Amino acid sequence: MPSTYEVGIQSLEEVHSLPGIWSNEALRELLVLADMDDIGQVEDSELLEITIMALQDLGNQKAAELVLEAVFGESMRAGVRQNLVDDLQQDEPWEDFAEVSKQRGLFIAVVLLEKAFPNRYATPDALLMRFVIRAVSRNASEEMKASDPAWMMRLLAYGMSGDDVLNRLYEAELASGPFADAAGIIWYFEALADEEGDESQPAIAGKRFVIIAPHMWLDPLKKGQVFRANAN
Repeated sequence: MPSTYEVGIQSLEEVHSLPGIWSNEALRELLVLADMDDIGQVEDSELLEITIMALQDLGNQKAAELVLEAVFGESMRAGVRQNLVDDLQQDEPWEDFAEVSKQRGLFIAVVLLEKAFPNRYATPDALLMRFVIRAVSRNASEEMKASDPAWMMRLLAYGMSGDDVLNRLYEAELASGPFADAAGIIWYFEALADEEGDESQPAIAGKRFVIIAPHMWLDPLKKGQVFRANAN
């Protein structure tokens, strides 16, 4: 029997990066790929500036290929990286990339490339959404503890129309069975402290979440929207 939930959209805001990307370690690894000397002597506070200058010295084509190599490693062939450079200079290029699992990586690449070549790359943007999921039926509480991407996207789809992109592209996956692309749709996930309980309705437990995903998936949802959803 499907479990019943109440989903409330608390806020939506545009962001231009993702938490934890391009750490000092990641920047140093990129400088190694760029064959830069004396990387160990570069202070952490100077790493981003040095990396940007190194990319600019390489020129856009080579720099973009290098950044893609740093992001994807051997999971993306050199020929694909070369062909992607022009596409990355379009608005929201990740939306047109067929492999959903790699769309987050393209966003991460553009975050850095836009800093090095602001006249070539559009400022990347995505949507950060804060929302709460409440278990309306008692049997729903255990499923909330797992809160995997497939489960979460199935619930959020209830707040969208059948004509919206998520429901059109993933009608079968949202209904049942495996939904592998869900992990690629959600670029960042954080479970916050549980919502304060309501003594008058002890069966309703609330969990708060933050996710970041591309506009194309979350745009149909609105701040203040509340809706019921069912999921197994």
